[in-house]
Amino acid sequence: MLLRKPIASIILVLAVLIFGGITLSRLSIELLPNVNPPTLLISTEYKGAPAADVEYRINERLEGTLGSVRGVQETRSLSRQGQSLIFLTFKWGTDMDLAFLNVREKLDQARPLLPQNAERPQLVYSSASDEPIATIAVTLKDAENQSFGNRLATKRWAEQVFTRRLEQQDGIAQALLVGEVEPEVQINYDPKLLDRYGLTLTQVQQIISNANVFSSTGELRDGWYRYAIKIQSRIETIEDIESIPVISLANGRVLTLSEIADVEIREADPSSFALLDNQEVLNVLVKKEYGANTVTVFETLQNAVNEIKTQNPEFDIQIIREDATYIENSISNLLQTLIIGGILAFIVLFLFLDDIRSPFTIGISIPVSIFLTFVIMYLFDIQLNIISLSGLTLGIGLLLDNSIVVLENINRYKKQGLDKYEAASKGTKEIALAVTASTFTTISVFLPLIFLGGFEGAFFRDLAATLSISLLSSLLIALVILPVFVVQFSGKGTSGFLSRISYGLDTVIQKYERSLAKAINKPLLPILFTLVVSVIAGFAFLNIQKNALPEGEPERVEYLVTLPGNTSLRSSKDASKTITDFIKRETDSVQILSVGGYTDNTSLSSIQDEGLNKFKITVPVQNWQEAYRVEDLFSSLQKTYQTWSFSKQGDSRIGGSSSSVEAPVQFSVVGIDRNFSKRIGLALEDYMSKGFKEVSLSEKFPQTVEAYQLQLKNDRLLFYEISERDVIAYLESLTRGMYVTDWNRQDEQIAIRLLGEGENLTDPQEIKLNIKNKVIPLSEIAIINVVDEAEQIERLEQSAILTYNSDFTFVDWWWNSDEIQEQVNDFMQRTGHEIKIGGTALQLINLLKELGLLLSISVLLIYLILAIQYENLKYPFIIILAIPFAWIGSVFALYLGGVSLNALSFMGILILTGIAVNDSILKVDFMRRYYEETGNLEEAVREAGKNRFRPVVMTSLTTILGLIPMLIPFGDGYVLRQSLAIALMGGMVTSTLLTLYLIPMVFKWIEGRKRIKNGSIKNVSIKN
Repeated sequence: MLLRKPIASIILVLAVLIFGGITLSRLSIELLPNVNPPTLLISTEYKGAPAADVEYRINERLEGTLGSVRGVQETRSLSRQGQSLIFLTFKWGTDMDLAFLNVREKLDQARPLLPQNAERPQLVYSSASDEPIATIAVTLKDAENQSFGNRLATKRWAEQVFTRRLEQQDGIAQALLVGEVEPEVQINYDPKLLDRYGLTLTQVQQIISNANVFSSTGELRDGWYRYAIKIQSRIETIEDIESIPVISLANGRVLTLSEIADVEIREADPSSFALLDNQEVLNVLVKKEYGANTVTVFETLQNAVNEIKTQNPEFDIQIIREDATYIENSISNLLQTLIIGGILAFIVLFLFLDDIRSPFTIGISIPVSIFLTFVIMYLFDIQLNIISLSGLTLGIGLLLDNSIVVLENINRYKKQGLDKYEAASKGTKEIALAVTASTFTTISVFLPLIFLGGFEGAFFRDLAATLSISLLSSLLIALVILPVFVVQFSGKGTSGFLSRISYGLDTVIQKYERSLAKAINKPLLPILFTLVVSVIAGFAFLNIQKNALPEGEPERVEYLVTLPGNTSLRSSKDASKTITDFIKRETDSVQILSVGGYTDNTSLSSIQDEGLNKFKITVPVQNWQEAYRVEDLFSSLQKTYQTWSFSKQGDSRIGGSSSSVEAPVQFSVVGIDRNFSKRIGLALEDYMSKGFKEVSLSEKFPQTVEAYQLQLKNDRLLFYEISERDVIAYLESLTRGMYVTDWNRQDEQIAIRLLGEGENLTDPQEIKLNIKNKVIPLSEIAIINVVDEAEQIERLEQSAILTYNSDFTFVDWWWNSDEIQEQVNDFMQRTGHEIKIGGTALQLINLLKELGLLLSISVLLIYLILAIQYENLKYPFIIILAIPFAWIGSVFALYLGGVSLNALSFMGILILTGIAVNDSILKVDFMRRYYEETGNLEEAVREAGKNRFRPVVMTSLTTILGLIPMLIPFGDGYVLRQSLAIALMGGMVTSTLLTLYLIPMVFKWIEGRKRIKNGSIKNVSIKN
């Protein structure tokens, strides 16, 4: 159609390049695909309640209601002191917006089932947008110390100015404060004065609350007019609180609050802290809007921060953590490898094509296909991330294959003497069906992704889409644009340097023919070699490290430190200072960040690891050596502080898990009585030790908290003429303070609390209640016991469980899973107690099974497509023999390169599955056609080796050289692209050797047996 319209063709190419460049700058950039886990979190505050009460009164009741929500796959819950966490995991593909509404409706229905003093359940759906893109530290400059007043001033400025300015910027959704100081009005009353004037705490609380009233009571009508009536008795200043009238005395004097209590603004008990090199800082977590470009948003953030710095020089503002630079560098490096790979693949063309102009003619396929892919990615809202871009980079050599085959066929007709237009038209039409079938064979390996659910299917959809789009684009270029360029720009033959290269290749082809003849005549040695290599590859596969995602070059080392359950936040802060001082003494690290307490209640990844006795320490490092040094320091700290728990956290930028308590293999004892479950766990450990020596089990949540359990004596309360409510109110005022009301000062809400005056009491036995002119020891009216309670208890599928981490590794489970399962089953039969097995090893095995199923389905699809194309079941079998030998090369490359078998390297193997058959198709198709035409089997094998050596080696080299830049360990994110490239390159080497040697041997063996079987027919054919 366009053969005689070269200007139209050139304009189409230019249009694709221009629009591709425009859309490239507008594509959303992220590090990894935006895969939102289908999980909802229901968080319920039940202040003061122990974990056992939270489980019984909240988790059990809510789980029964929420379990009936459509699409729920798993229900898991954690009970903590004062907090309930319920995780609902849904099936992949569930409409989470609808699920959110269904769960909210169920929660509203279940609200009457919960205790009255429990807060309303909060529903959280965490996505990638909920993870902060940057962490900013704010402090007051030139301040001698970060006192309460200085920190309060910083916090108020951050709330009223800084965060508001940030949230006004395009792409920034929210700015959260961590480590902020919270002011509160503390009214320290004197119990003796209350008794003197006959006042109770309840009365004082009600008096203060009544002094802070704002109400609308109706309206007055006056003819045509109406006037609203508002009653306002709102506290405006601290003096208003001090002057609140409490009681009118007998002499007519009014007693004010300041006469019976001290009123001050002080720091409330903090819920979080943030330290930078042991200096108090105010952390600001910046979150982006859903779907916004992280890199663009961070650039906007930087500009806004610089502007605010200039306008507010009294504050020190520094960005201490961000991932945008890592993302930008990773994408930039991958784009560079894409360009370099394209150039290397382009150079290969000069070595194999006789015409100096032909490489430029074919080379246009690479940029046009890639830029056309960018346009389609923009139209279908596909992100530019390291996975989608890897799909383009992996296919850089494949983009030339279709053009090479089309050009070769056109040149064949030109050598027969046809006119260049006729040669281009006839050559393209003849090869169009075969090229199209080859392209769709490669793409077909991605079809099973439709059936593969879960993280794997969602994670690799971008890669499958970009590679498929680019291959279809290259097919379109090869069939529509390339013939026009061949007619207009191709040369007339070889000359100079290229002719010498062509002669050298002819020599190589002759040597290959001789070696192939020897291999066919003496097949025993190649077959033995193949079997030995297969066995070694199987051994290597079993010993390769297996992970979900590769581990990258560290930029920081992060540890979660868990102290004993009763540890307060202030003590946790002191502990973090101790650790930071130790690390700074032993290393040159700076900007060590410590964050503890409750920081971000909207992030599923962090909320599980938060608590008043927990904090995270992040140490910046430059390389693996520094990282190992820091890890050794934490190991020595673990030996020094044996009651503290140190758990290394994964790198969240490339999918590292933040969970700190998951072991490869876990055993969960099902039972309500966890004390009895502990005995069952010990018995299980002894029983397992019979089959597996020195196996040990440790509790997943071993931390306990000490609590004072008070049982009031009703007869003594009656004797002293006091109520249970009087005792509770008095104790509350002595401990955390009795909440009264909120003081709204401008746009700030400040809590007002009543606190008992006197010394800090640490033992309930020492508490004395001063009520109604009586001083009553608490031990007189209550039985006081000290009890140990679990800090955190777990439930799974509406069953109470006690989980044990085992020291079984992934390798142990890989080799002995059947024996372990059998021994656990035998234990359950003997004892009658249910044991559930879980852990990361089982999850990883399931991942490998899913990916193995994906490979199997891909191979089956390739076979079916080839069987349909050839209308034959024999030739497709010969062709797909290239696939397992390609896998052998991938396994060897991963093993020798020290790269784990992970989801990315597995995707390289999947892509290889579609590529490996292409060269095999070229050989088998030529041998089949030649043999059918001549009936000479030996000649068919020999001619295939001579005529197909050049295109087979050329297509393989273009793919391999296009991947070489991905192997170079430079820049951010190289481990991700390296895993893909190594798996694909290793397989390409072995599949090419198989295509050149073993495929002809198998073809001759199968066809030879058929010829012997039908000897008379074949003999006639040979004579003819």
